[in-house]
Amino acid sequence: MRFLPLISCILGFYLVSGKVAAQPAIPEICNNNDSVGLYNITMEFSKNTLSGLLILKKTSDSTIRLVLNAEMGPKLLDMELSPKGYKIIYAFNKLNKKKILKTFYEDFGALSGILIRNKTCVVDSSKLSTDFTYDIAKHRKITYSSESTNLKINSGKVEDGKSVSTIFYYFYDPSNSGISSMKLEHQHFRMVILLNKINL
Repeated sequence: MRFLPLISCILGFYLVSGKVAAQPAIPEICNNNDSVGLYNITMEFSKNTLSGLLILKKTSDSTIRLVLNAEMGPKLLDMELSPKGYKIIYAFNKLNKKKILKTFYEDFGALSGILIRNKTCVVDSSKLSTDFTYDIAKHRKITYSSESTNLKINSGKVEDGKSVSTIFYYFYDPSNSGISSMKLEHQHFRMVILLNKINL
């Protein structure tokens, strides 16, 4: 099974509320032809704003390499994400802190589906949406949501206990149904990440 498959139909067999199911198709954030995704990134944190270029590259079926460059060119972060954790290749001094790096790992691990790789989920369906919930750690879970009419994943959230810590959204290009942008918002502190796909 290829990592990060294209959005496709999720078999009705799995859409039974409360049942453990196979992993749904998570929006593909890397180009299927060359395994690279390029995005303009804007990060708003506290009263600061950072703009630049984000490069995501599949280095294997279960690993993504993330490279973040500032708008003026210097590299700020280079790390590999896998289901088992992350590996730092390079981090700018101010980013080279465990809490910051873990936040990057969890944010992009949730967006890309890395954190739920080979895990099973519980499905909860209603007339309006279908939710796929994964336990990723003690008292910590990720839920991906789709509209029941088309089963396309359009949002997600990370929960700590009963509190939602992060909410994220996927937006699609109507001309090709591919992902066009993403937005991620932290709920307990001021940090918003906006990603806009660059089509080459």
